[in-house]
Amino acid sequence: MHGASDVQYRLLRHRKAEAEFLQLPPHVRSVYERAIRRMATNPFSAGPGYEVSQLSPPPGVVTPVWSMRVGGFRMFYLVDGNAVKIGGFGARPGFYRKLPRVKELLRTPER
Repeated sequence: MHGASDVQYRLLRHRKAEAEFLQLPPHVRSVYERAIRRMATNPFSAGPGYEVSQLSPPPGVVTPVWSMRVGGFRMFYLVDGNAVKIGGFGARPGFYRKLPRVKELLRTPER
């Protein structure tokens, strides 16, 4: 079971996630902004206006992949050591086609 801890996570975004975030409706971006700030101390729990669930990772990936849902929109991310790496944002359907980016996130060094 995951919960809040004394660990402070670094928040990193895939370059494509930055552009996708800006394409979200303003009210959805606002919820994600609050949620992402909370992820710095607890990336595994839901909060006001969003839900968190664990996804099945793509083939060849053993690191757990997480999804954050705000209405009809999703964000996927993984926790790699003390870093939360955000891979993408988007609406269903079609959002889960972005999951192969997880492999890129795992190769990305922390900066």
